[in-house]
Amino acid sequence: MENLTLNLEELYEQVKDRAFTEGAFAREEWDDIVDDLLNSKREFEEISDDVDWAEIREALQAKYDDFEADIPEM
Repeated sequence: MENLTLNLEELYEQVKDRAFTEGAFAREEWDDIVDDLLNSKREFEEISDDVDWAEIREALQAKYDDFEADIPEM
């Protein structure tokens, strides 16, 4: 389980970096980036098919609140 947590944190950082790069600060945009990243990882087999994709997706989408706290004020 620790390995999954580490992967979730790595995935979160990747989603966060992409969101900042794209200027995607809305929840819907966050969810789209999560979906795109996970689909890409699945396509290139960077994450095993044995992993519960729905659980990872929900966990990353739930981290939007953490991300939102890091968004600089405009």
